[in-house]
Amino acid sequence: MITLFATPKDFTGIFKTIQINALRSWRQLSPEIQIIILGNSEGSGRIAAELEAEYVPDVRCSKEGTPILSDLFKQAEKRAKFPLMTFINADIILPENFLEGVFITTQRFKKFLMVGHRWDLDVQHEIDFNNQIEKSIFWEMAAGKCQKHPCTGIDYFVFNKGLWKSLPDFIIGRPGYDNWLIWNIRRRMLPVIDASEYINVIHQNHDYNFHNVTNSKDVRTGNEAKTNIKLHKEKLLNILDANYKIINSEIIKKTAPDEISRFWHRLPSVFPEFTLPIKLIRRLKFRLDR
Repeated sequence: MITLFATPKDFTGIFKTIQINALRSWRQLSPEIQIIILGNSEGSGRIAAELEAEYVPDVRCSKEGTPILSDLFKQAEKRAKFPLMTFINADIILPENFLEGVFITTQRFKKFLMVGHRWDLDVQHEIDFNNQIEKSIFWEMAAGKCQKHPCTGIDYFVFNKGLWKSLPDFIIGRPGYDNWLIWNIRRRMLPVIDASEYINVIHQNHDYNFHNVTNSKDVRTGNEAKTNIKLHKEKLLNILDANYKIINSEIIKKTAPDEISRFWHRLPSVFPEFTLPIKLIRRLKFRLDR
């Protein structure tokens, strides 16, 4: 089984609706999965009690009050009952085959990071995921109306407990920390699996008027974003830089021409100390392949 952990925003306004939907969809996957809610956002304790989730209100935050990634992982791993973990944004609805995708990956790799695209959707009302009819109506609607988000939107991370011994003090919800996580695993020559073609997770659209921000520009350019920039130092990859993918219930290595081309062009950012030999090998390879 698996441990899911998240740090929600206040359960007010649209965030109350979409976060309740998300967390209820997680619990509907199985009564046995462990859910850990971190942070003292308004309403977190109530939803944790409803879902029989563990509630950890005290987490380390930035000067502006935003949770810090390293402490979230530390707190979750200390309490995790299972060897597999998922860090996930609290506005993400998980489909019923999520656990199947995780199982497929564990059959191939002992250590890994699994990520995937999200599909964006406007959701205005609460969904009862225990009601089969209501759940079916939602997924039929999502199939017709959701839009695939670009490769830079990374909203869930499935990994082995203890995969990271330590993490930089990235600030959650600010650019770069998610891209750095992928970069770090590729740097360590461990598999990164893109589950997008198998697992369709739904991101419920929302505005950026919450906590200490009022719009998306604050998220991208504010003081907390600058803190993350100093930490990641442009060591950034995205979903397209996963070196494996799930296709038809199987894990396959990325070998399409465009995937191979991207691999070689991005390799210097993973191993900058070998930039020159990588470029020479890449040039020779492409000449031989013509």
